[in-house]
Amino acid sequence: MPSDTGKKTALGHALVALLQLKSPGLFWITATGIWPSSENMALFDGYRRSFGENRPIQTAPAHVFDGSDLTQLECLLDMALYFYWDSTLFEGPEGVAVKTSHDEYISVRAKDRDRLSRIERTLIELGLKAVDGS
Repeated sequence: MPSDTGKKTALGHALVALLQLKSPGLFWITATGIWPSSENMALFDGYRRSFGENRPIQTAPAHVFDGSDLTQLECLLDMALYFYWDSTLFEGPEGVAVKTSHDEYISVRAKDRDRLSRIERTLIELGLKAVDGS
């Protein structure tokens, strides 16, 4: 995973740009507080309030999104990357799943092998090392 925020921003942008939404997706923040010194909860909570989500992350860790929410999704993903949080991005029932980890790796799963290869090429272009987990 990239170590600086500029590279993490580029990664978040690339991952969201690769989505092919046919149905609503889900962005689920699965772990926070791992590196408290890297978090800015006021920034995160304020951003969520800007689109009407007033509940704390512990109560509402997931966000449903569709094609009209991609900018919002990218911002949430960026913050998860900046804050070293674990998250999973589900494109939809038949789509791609992307897991990010505080251990600075990402995992991408897709049923379509060609699509997975295209995503892998994009990540390599961003300077990330591909490791086959099969």
